[in-house]
Parts: sequence; C-alpha cells; structure tokens
Amino acid sequence: MPYISVQVRTKDLKPGQILAEDVRDPHGRALLFRGVVLTPNLIAGLRSRDYIDFVKISIPIEEAPEGLVKPEQAKIAIPGGIHTKLGRFFKNARKIHEIKSETIKELSEDVKPIIEEIFGTKPAIMDSLQLISDYDDHTHDHSWMVMLLSLSILRMAELKNVFQPGKQDKVDLALGALLHDVGKTKIPLEILNKPGRLDQEEWKIMKKHPDYGYAMVRSTENLMPVAKAIVAHHHRFIDGTGYSPEGLPILDKLPALVRIVTIADIYEAIVSDRPYHVAALPYHAIKIIGQGAGTKFDERFVDCLREMVAPFPTGSFLFFRKGVIGKVEAVDPLERELPFIEIIASLTKETEHLTGRQFRLKESLGDMPKEEDIVLGAYSPVNLATKIKSAIDMGSGPDVLFEPRTEFALSCLPEWERVMKEHFNFLFESEEKVR
Repeated sequence: MPYISVQVRTKDLKPGQILAEDVRDPHGRALLFRGVVLTPNLIAGLRSRDYIDFVKISIPIEEAPEGLVKPEQAKIAIPGGIHTKLGRFFKNARKIHEIKSETIKELSEDVKPIIEEIFGTKPAIMDSLQLISDYDDHTHDHSWMVMLLSLSILRMAELKNVFQPGKQDKVDLALGALLHDVGKTKIPLEILNKPGRLDQEEWKIMKKHPDYGYAMVRSTENLMPVAKAIVAHHHRFIDGTGYSPEGLPILDKLPALVRIVTIADIYEAIVSDRPYHVAALPYHAIKIIGQGAGTKFDERFVDCLREMVAPFPTGSFLFFRKGVIGKVEAVDPLERELPFIEIIASLTKETEHLTGRQFRLKESLGDMPKEEDIVLGAYSPVNLATKIKSAIDMGSGPDVLFEPRTEFALSCLPEWERVMKEHFNFLFESEEKVR
C-alpha cells in the first residue's frame, strides 16, 4: 500500500502511528528511528521534550487529506519491523563464530521486500542518509544504511544501463552489504566506540574486521561467493590498495557488486555521526569520493551515487569562510547543486551586514558567499559549532576557517539568537575578540 509522510503535532500523536523519519535532539542525536511504532510511553516521552513540536508519521495515501499529496509523490514504505529484526541479528552475532545456512535463508526472505521496494521505482533523490545510533549499535545501523544505499546505486546503474543485475545479483548485493561489517562484532567495544583517532595498535585490530567477517561466512553454504567477497574485500580499492583478509589473494579485478558496496560504505561512514567524528554533508562526501573516482573507486558507480544524492540536504547548515553561517532553505530537484540559502548568522564584523540575506549557491554575486568558500557543513547549529571548535582546538583550524586578524562579532536572525549565543560563545570569550 502506498504511504506518504505527514507532519503531526506531538500533542495530536496516537499510539500505533509509525514514524516516517528519525526524531533527533538539539545535538543531532537520534531519539527514535524511522519505522518505530509509537506507544503511549514513547508519545509521552516526545511530549515531555519542549523542543519537539512536530514529528513526521507515515499514513496510507488513501487516508491523506484531499489535496495534500500528488500521486507521483507517493512512495512505498519499507516495513519498519525488518530494521528491528536485523538489529537483533547483529546483537546475537557477537555470540557466534559462524553464520548458519538457516540464518542466510531467513535474511534472504527479510531483504526481499526491500529489493522489491527499491527496484520497483526510480530511486528518489536522497535528501539525507544520516542515521545516528547509540555507539554500541552503530555497526547494525551502518550496515542497514549501506545495504539500502548499495541497492539504490545498483538500481540507478540498471536505469543508466551501466550494469544489468539479475535476480540473484540483487540478493547477493543485499546480503553482502548487510554482512560487510559483521566482523566488527568481534572488535572490542572500547576500540569500536573510542572517541577520537585510533592509535597504531588499535588500528591494526580494527583492520582485522574483514578477516573476522570472512571467517564467519566462509563456510556458509547458501551464501554466494560474491556476497562473501563483499565481506572480505569491501576495503580493497580498484587500484589494488586498501586491505583484505590475510591469506586471501588480491583479486585481479574486483566484482562490480564489491565496488558498489565499497562506495556505499565510505559514503555512509562520512555522512553519519560516529564516536570519532560528527556527520559531514553529502556535498563533502561526494567531493571526497569523487577525488578517487577512476583510481580507487569505479567511476560508473560514483556517477550513479551523484545522481541519487542531494549534496545540500534541506535544513542543513553551511559554514563559509569569513564566518558566515547559512541554512539550506530549499533545493530544486532538477538543480540540486544550486540550493537556496538564507544567511542566519555572521560570526565576524566583516560579514555582519550579510545576515538575513538570501542567495542561490553558484549564482551568488558581489560579496555573497560562493561555493569555494564552503568550509564545513552540519545537520544542526550545535554540530556546526562542535566542528568549528574542534578545528580550532587542533591548531590548524583558525587559518582555514577565518581570515587573518578576524574581529569576531555575532550577528544573527532573532530566532537563532539563543542557540548561537549558547554554542558559539567560545569565539567571543577573548576580551579583544580578535584572533
């Protein structure tokens, strides 16, 4: 049955309704995930948080008020229970050493409706793939997102006639992507969840997860070789660099399905919060992956990813050189690289006159910010402040973020004054207010 997303006031929520998108706190951390069925206790918890006025729920299109949605906007929702079920699988994976054939058979059934959903339509533009989780569950959520993204890339490749998958290819990709990081269930949590960079010894342990994962699937009879290859080689690049399980030969040519998961894996890691970094915008992820197109990554599938992802998600925040902060207000689906931006704040005297002005990226004139001025992006002002502070604390930040002899001064739209003063005050603590 076709479903649509509808915004509902928290005071009007009812038990049994299904969340259409993640609900986050002011720091961008997920409180509830898309697909959760609301209970009286969950609704009470949402209502108790005074910063949550609305949430989005999924309703059948037949129940939508007349005129609310056009037929072409309707989408088929992936059953939320599958996500929860796969979460239990990853939790149990910490206790097993080999994945049984019965488990693969069950997982194959679980991914069928997901494959049917993605291959039944043209991939929608993904406005945001960010999915934040509790640290000890991030392997599960990352694998879920990599599976969805990998299948979407494969669908786009099919539409572009880049690669024509058979029925088994779709299942193999789904299972391989879902299991690609299963070896991380054998990595100690203190390493997996460590904030900040891993030291040399910890990194050696982390790089063993393809070994552990391959050992768990190597003897699983009904898991096809290409799915096993995804588990083993998803950190191996097309130029032969990267890493794979010790003792396995480096493949002369990585299968197309492995190449797809490698791209999806790296993209999703960049745009999602992790213990060791806050989420980057799709714009930055595409830029990073694009630099390796044709060398590390298969350019065909990088192009597919570019066509699917909105570089500047609606509602995201951009920090421009000279201290300008803009909010993406709207994105034309046909011109995704030209978002409409409103400048909500300026952190410097030099640019305070720009506050409140609106412009379109790449079409900005005069002293308005330009694409080459983008330094950082985030999904909330709080995350943006965290990134700026981290860059400054690392020592190399100020020269990149601000012009020499910058005079800091806060100017912002009234509705953003409280959050800006609360989270960007570190820039104004110096009596001189001049770097």
